[in-house]
Amino acid sequence: MKRFTVVLVLLALLVGPMTTLFAAGAAEETGWPSRDVRYVVPYAPGGLSDVTARMVERAVREENLLDEAFVITNIEGASAGNAMEEVVAAPPDGYLLLHHHTSFISHRALGVRDWGYEEFTPIAMLFEVPQAAFTLPGKYESLEEWVEYVRSNPGETTFAGSSLGGGTHLMGEMLLESADIRDDLRYVAHGGGGPMTTAILAGEDLMGLTQLPTVLGDHLSGDFEILAVSSGDRVSSLPDVPTFAELGYDIPLQTSHRMGVWGPPGMDQDLVDEIAAFFERVVNTETFRELAAQNGLFIRYEDGEELRRAFEQDEEIIMRLVEEFGLN
Repeated sequence: MKRFTVVLVLLALLVGPMTTLFAAGAAEETGWPSRDVRYVVPYAPGGLSDVTARMVERAVREENLLDEAFVITNIEGASAGNAMEEVVAAPPDGYLLLHHHTSFISHRALGVRDWGYEEFTPIAMLFEVPQAAFTLPGKYESLEEWVEYVRSNPGETTFAGSSLGGGTHLMGEMLLESADIRDDLRYVAHGGGGPMTTAILAGEDLMGLTQLPTVLGDHLSGDFEILAVSSGDRVSSLPDVPTFAELGYDIPLQTSHRMGVWGPPGMDQDLVDEIAAFFERVVNTETFRELAAQNGLFIRYEDGEELRRAFEQDEEIIMRLVEEFGLN
């Protein structure tokens, strides 16, 4: 009996460490991510969402932040609705994530759809994107000069935007309202950033408004001239360009696009925290910080709870403005 007991003890001593090692290996294998992560862009390639998502992917790749692939997936159509439907119906395992911004709110406020961010698990806020009022080089000395031209020539000019119902459209309406020229011109939505900039180049519209990253490179190359930006502070790469507030335009939102990471509903909080910590590392890498500065982004990392609170606050403002402007 004593001999049998000794054998059992020896087996326990041998098997115990092996079991611990196996369990540790299994835990590591099932941790996030254990396979490729799909990062969904709800718009076509080339726009703000696509460009900034690829900045995230570049930082992940160049800084070696994941052993698994971080794959950008464009699911366009239905004003981001197709991508939203796919992600909201996905398993809550963290392998299908949505890269989306404040248009969640403005689309609903302007009647594009009747649901939005509240259907998703908020994971992290990444950055904020200011808007830029831009025109052809030498056309106007300042934004105020254009405003005076519109006032002096009511009904004779247009104001270009990329689409109806999004954050840029709402920001444009806020700017025109603050400048008291909403009734003096017509807002033209061209269906995308490319057609909008083409219209400006062709002289079809004298002024346009779009997300800063869309035209920053063209401004620096001399193809367009940015006359003002919506951010609270001047953009570091545009030290001579004033903000709307500096010019006296009182606009309730300084940014129309807060970019967040969203997951399917029902995600486990520990998993959410793990993914949020990963994105915090991403936006704090040297690679991403350099790209953000080059493209006029304001990095603002917040966790999922703060992301949700920010969207709730923005929703109150946006819904009120839409009602005031009669856009609903």
